Amino acid sequence: MPTQFPDEPTERHLAPDPALMEAARARGRERWAVAGDRPAQEERPPGRQFKPRIALIAAVVALLALAGVAIVTFSGGSDDATTDVAQPSHSYVPGLITPPEELPEESSAAPSASTNPTLASSALGLIPTTQPAPPPVDNNNNNRPPSGVKSLTMGPGCGGYTNVGLYRDGRKGWVDHGDGKCGSTFVSVPMSGDARRDDPSAYAQWTFSVSGTCDVSVHIPNGNLEEVGGNPTVYYVYDRNGVGGTPMASFAIKQVEKRGQWVSAGRFKSSGNLTVQLLTRGQDWNNSGPTYAHHAASAVKADCTA
Repeated sequence: MPTQFPDEPTERHLAPDPALMEAARARGRERWAVAGDRPAQEERPPGRQFKPRIALIAAVVALLALAGVAIVTFSGGSDDATTDVAQPSHSYVPGLITPPEELPEESSAAPSASTNPTLASSALGLIPTTQPAPPPVDNNNNNRPPSGVKSLTMGPGCGGYTNVGLYRDGRKGWVDHGDGKCGSTFVSVPMSGDARRDDPSAYAQWTFSVSGTCDVSVHIPNGNLEEVGGNPTVYYVYDRNGVGGTPMASFAIKQVEKRGQWVSAGRFKSSGNLTVQLLTRGQDWNNSGPTYAHHAASAVKADCTA
């Protein structure tokens, strides 16, 4: 006989009891309160309230960057702990010394010019000397140097002297003075017009063919401002035949205060040739107009020992 199965159960949908639902909710709230927890808050995307903060941060960064640029500009950067050397008092770029050489003040005791020449010298290659200046040039050779010393005098009328960039233009240009003999002849060299810059195409030059250590002295002739007006006159010294490159040393003489005198410039070492160069920097005008002041190039003497 066929197997009989009971009818399939009928699915029932019962409506939730509001009282039971409320009781369940109450129990849940009690559990959260006991645990001290709260449901996680829903994350929200950032709103417009953050934009002013971003703008403020960008402004602060920009200001800091500008401040850094200003600090580097006014401090000169970190590179010139050597330049300024930290700037040396002399910059040996041909045609320019910044700042100009400063001359020491005259002693109140007013010693003789032979022991206290008014000059400023660089420390490069210069050995200080306290030896007296040599006497004026003696064409009869009555004043002979000590044994073992080779004495040479160069200048207009003496040999070993060169005018570079010479031109004639009345009171403005190069002017010769004297009778053409050694010791009584000198040349007035035009100034550049600027106390800090040279005319690189014009200078006077003395060259000595000698080796050893040389005491160099410069003769300053007599004359007015247009003839002998260096205040100061700046000279470079080279251990070579001619000028060029970095000079071994420099010195400066106030010619207007040393007229008619020999001035000791210092002691220099020569490896075969020694060259002294007179530079043209100088102001030849004032508020009233041109003064036509010139530098004077006369005899230069070197007493050398091997």
